[in-house]
Amino acid sequence: MDSSVARIPCAFRYLEGMTELPTRCFLLARQGPDDAERDVEIHLKELAELARAAGLEPVGQKKLKRAATEARSFYGKGQLEMASEEAKAAGATLLICDDDLSGSQTRNIEKATGLGCLERTGLILSIFEQRAQTREARAQVELARYEYELPRLKGAWTHLERQGGGVGLRGGPGETQIEVDRRMTRQRISQLKKELVHLEQVRETQRQGRVEGMPRIALVGYTNAGKTSLLRALTGAGEPKDMLFATLDTTTRKAWLGADDETGKPKQALISDTVGFIRKLPHQLVAAFRSTLGEVRTAEALLVVADAASIELDAHLKVVGSTLREIGCGDHPRLLVLNQADRLTRPRRIDLKKKHPHAAFTNALEKDGIEEVREWLRELIPGPAKPRESEWWELAESDQEPEASAF
Repeated sequence: MDSSVARIPCAFRYLEGMTELPTRCFLLARQGPDDAERDVEIHLKELAELARAAGLEPVGQKKLKRAATEARSFYGKGQLEMASEEAKAAGATLLICDDDLSGSQTRNIEKATGLGCLERTGLILSIFEQRAQTREARAQVELARYEYELPRLKGAWTHLERQGGGVGLRGGPGETQIEVDRRMTRQRISQLKKELVHLEQVRETQRQGRVEGMPRIALVGYTNAGKTSLLRALTGAGEPKDMLFATLDTTTRKAWLGADDETGKPKQALISDTVGFIRKLPHQLVAAFRSTLGEVRTAEALLVVADAASIELDAHLKVVGSTLREIGCGDHPRLLVLNQADRLTRPRRIDLKKKHPHAAFTNALEKDGIEEVREWLRELIPGPAKPRESEWWELAESDQEPEASAF
């Protein structure tokens, strides 16, 4: 990170300088009148997994039922007081909120509870910051971080008084420092965008240098659904890990698909593993990672990997479908790969086959069902995949069937 902006306050300060003992955190989520209790529980479970992925230790959680949000602190003074008492009793020093909060709401929660506060978007950004390895990924995450923090600078320097005096001079505490910090942040954002444009040009040159006639396939899906396991099953490369956002940097490897029945020549494809999607994926990350996701946009076909055994399968597919449309990949040919099918009961498997008749059922770790995926990929050579009717999760919200809506 650029030293000129290193002193800007940010949501990640609770994750910096962590000792061997992880920071204990307490999870909060609002349950509105239209929110099913089961859905809120599932969201809190995912939030706990995100917290662990960031190196934090969740020690409790609480659903705060409110008909409407409160402008100053989102949740309301009384509910925050009760939640903070539970959090402190459990030894937590940090509140993590599943809801999107403004910078002022975050600060008001900290003042009211005496605890640190981090909302979902900031938590996801911090995970990306920890995991970024390559120059491009680090630049993408840093850009997302500063774009996230820029509107939150207001009020962050109220401990500093504006220097000056005399008749006609006006201005609140810290005004000059905020202006300086905003200017430095915007300058850094501009530098990062220029750097990413250059790196995207390098990536495009690499794409153009690939072997012609070899299809480019992108693995996409909800985070921790098994994309890297499928990459390993198809190419022999990749190190699967059971954690959210284990993959940030795109990995492209060559897959051998078997010999052509007529010519006997080998059929091959380039398979790219990409960053996973998630519910409420911060728009700053979607924007910053557009160059990495360029592997998805320029792919000739997609393998959409989903955890078949997840009770949130429909919701995950809906998130993937909407994210693909957001990055301009709504019309790409695709094969739905329902991974971890070995964990399905027989009735559930039959039900999913009826619901997704064209899907491939796999257990990527054991390479079960991989030949079906290879067969579909072989159909891409030398031409595109056969046309098919889109499923509900691939359609825009207005075109989806009523019963398909998961949120």
